[in-house]
Amino acid sequence: METNRKPLTIISAGQSNIDGRVPIAELPKPLSLPLTNCHYCSNYTPNHEAGVFQDSIKVSDLSDNRWGFDLVTHYCLTQLAHYDLYVMKCTEGGTSVAVTGEGGHQGYNHWTTEIDRLKSPSNSLLLQFKQILDACMKNQEQGLDVDAMLWHQGEGDRASFSEEAAYHYYENLKAVFKACRGFVNKPDLPIFCGTVSHNSEQYDAKVEAGLLKIAKEDANVHVIDMQKGTLLDQFHFDPKSSVYFGRAIYNAMIDTHVIDAEKLDIGGYRVY
Repeated sequence: METNRKPLTIISAGQSNIDGRVPIAELPKPLSLPLTNCHYCSNYTPNHEAGVFQDSIKVSDLSDNRWGFDLVTHYCLTQLAHYDLYVMKCTEGGTSVAVTGEGGHQGYNHWTTEIDRLKSPSNSLLLQFKQILDACMKNQEQGLDVDAMLWHQGEGDRASFSEEAAYHYYENLKAVFKACRGFVNKPDLPIFCGTVSHNSEQYDAKVEAGLLKIAKEDANVHVIDMQKGTLLDQFHFDPKSSVYFGRAIYNAMIDTHVIDAEKLDIGGYRVY
């Protein structure tokens, strides 16, 4: 095992399934908290405005004592592949890319790049994300070289809430990805995401088509097929699907040479 390789750095964003909705009580073994070797800064962690990384991921660092699929990826990267991992994350449930889509639980927050269309710049999740990234980068004397991005979102742009949001999801999300890559000066940054489960009441075929169109056009956008994902309620992945999703991203990071490690045997998975 290589011991002198550089730390691995990832950024993460999106809505509820990456924000985390599975109760801590349903965290499967051998995954446990605190998760060591993971330097973690998110919009839920103390002093994130100053770019302060936590030395590990603790229960208190998560969204209301709940976890998402990305925690499984973090476990695989740190405990199986033995990377020293830095994570910068900004997530909020019930949020859309489009201004016309669903707003966040704390106000009318959106991921749109059209900041001038928002009621206030404080309602821009992209600006909140950028502020975390900028603060973390400034706070690290040795600097951080971002290797990949994790993303899951789309339910907030469903046509049942806003036909306009669903119709324009392709160009709106493409702009978000471009902006996030610009924040870290990586125009070809690999982005790993997944589809919304077809079992979800918030699944939208046009939203899914927009994401898959981006992946078809952009060789550095990798989408895990989660259409058969099982749920713990009407919208959110259950522990089984969350573990599968997180491990599939880990394997996809190996396939795309983002990391050097042995793949996990998780059965067949499809990456668009």
